[in-house]
Amino acid sequence: MVVTVGLAGWLGWKVLTVRDELAAAQALVGQVRAGADVESTLNQIAGHAGRATEAAQDPLWGIAESLPWAGDNLRAVRLASEALDTLVGGLAVPALQALQSSSNDPVLVRLLPVLTGPVDKVSKLNTEIQQMRENPNLVTQVSGGIEQVAEVLTLAEPVLRIVPGMLGADGDRSYLLVAQSNAETLALGGSAASQSLVQFSNGRVEIVKQADSHQYQWGVPADVEIDQSAIDLYNEYLINNVNTSVGRPDWPTASRTIVALWNRDIDPGSIDGTISVDPLALARIMRATGPVAVDGRELNSDNVVSFLLSEAYQLYDPGAGGDADDIFKQVALAVMDSLLGGDFDPADLLSAVVDSIDAGSIMFWSADPEIQELISGWRVAGILPTVNQPTTTIGVYFRDASLGSKIDYYLETEAVVSSTCSADGSVSFDVDVTVWLDLTMKQAKKLPSYVLGGVSPEDKTFRTQVFIYGPPGTEVSEVRRPTSKKEAWNWRPKDMVDLGRPVPSFMTVNPLGGAKVTVGATFVAPAGEFGPLEVRTTPMVRTTRVDMNDACAPG
Repeated sequence: MVVTVGLAGWLGWKVLTVRDELAAAQALVGQVRAGADVESTLNQIAGHAGRATEAAQDPLWGIAESLPWAGDNLRAVRLASEALDTLVGGLAVPALQALQSSSNDPVLVRLLPVLTGPVDKVSKLNTEIQQMRENPNLVTQVSGGIEQVAEVLTLAEPVLRIVPGMLGADGDRSYLLVAQSNAETLALGGSAASQSLVQFSNGRVEIVKQADSHQYQWGVPADVEIDQSAIDLYNEYLINNVNTSVGRPDWPTASRTIVALWNRDIDPGSIDGTISVDPLALARIMRATGPVAVDGRELNSDNVVSFLLSEAYQLYDPGAGGDADDIFKQVALAVMDSLLGGDFDPADLLSAVVDSIDAGSIMFWSADPEIQELISGWRVAGILPTVNQPTTTIGVYFRDASLGSKIDYYLETEAVVSSTCSADGSVSFDVDVTVWLDLTMKQAKKLPSYVLGGVSPEDKTFRTQVFIYGPPGTEVSEVRRPTSKKEAWNWRPKDMVDLGRPVPSFMTVNPLGGAKVTVGATFVAPAGEFGPLEVRTTPMVRTTRVDMNDACAPG
């Protein structure tokens, strides 16, 4: 009896130790999210996780895991402790140390050993914890902890499995870095006028070739397979001009087209993937890297967008022999140099990248089918969901139709989106989109001709195409536009379908002076499973304002 009580007391003490250490670690995770010092806090979390893991690996604990019911909970707690210890103590802390190292090696070279070290352990833990999620014997507190850890491992395991290879750990990799200009709006951001071939070799990065739109054959379609619905909706501009290849809200479509054009006109070498970035992403990233100097000017997170998308067209007017695209490339490469040199704040950089991915300002496509399949459900892939779970996604996208102008620096947009549930179980979604130019005639007369599309503002008509992608499984029951075609008209028939979604589209005319034009559509569906509403939009200099009333949201 004494031995039994003693063993029970010993095990109870270990359980309390693990509970207290994990609770302390969880509180510190909240502090990191609230802006606490990352290095100090991660080290503290690692300490708590290590002590919890040590306590849970006690031999008596292992024996107790064979007990009915209680054993399942003990095993779950041990796995959660080991996962936290591995993710923080075995990955996050060493990664931070590598970033802050005084070594002369490039930052990615320093990071590669950190990323490859815990791959097998993370994979094993991920498998075991995913199985544990289905265990009905877990008490609420334990299952909640398992869910939190499982979410992180679900993301971490594939990232650790594919990223080292993408960085050239097992052979050189070549990617096209595509710079988009949001001053000429297209669905995925803006004109893709500049490309750089970036080569990764065991963590070392080199820019090996650059090109811009003037080096491509104009008007000759790329040899690429593409849905007929895309051509019907966007015409051949989508595949015969590198600038407008991003006109469809699907980054794989744009990537395959850009790669085909690059291989045909610039370099036939193999391309392993594409990365898209725009000035909005650069501005966020520069919060972490600090300012850069380009052509004698200091650019920072506050002024880089206005400089690249407005001032540069005046200072380096392409219509007068200037090269604004080259300035864009110089800024992007200066920021890349700061990143590769490790000259950035890790927490600020992570926040900037996550925000940019969520906004659609950073996208990635892989030519490797396995990697592409893996990332296809992530926001970074630039793919609209094909189902209405876990969210019901509506897309609101814009395309400049002002014949090559850069006027969209001044374009304002807003969307009003709502859902309505009927007594018979059917659901309807209303989407109304308003566009206008925040630019007067007096202001326009001071702009370079290149920005205006080569025509004086008195003679220029500025137009914007609006594409509304309804939820999968719905149909268009109504389209709305002004009665006068001087304001807007239907661009394509309302029954158009693309990417598995109904897509009513409109052409709007945007006069100078701020006059607003509103178009819209209603989508209907019989009873079905619809998640909470999410609205995806084109990344704009002036972010699209979304007013949402999701009356059908679950709960």
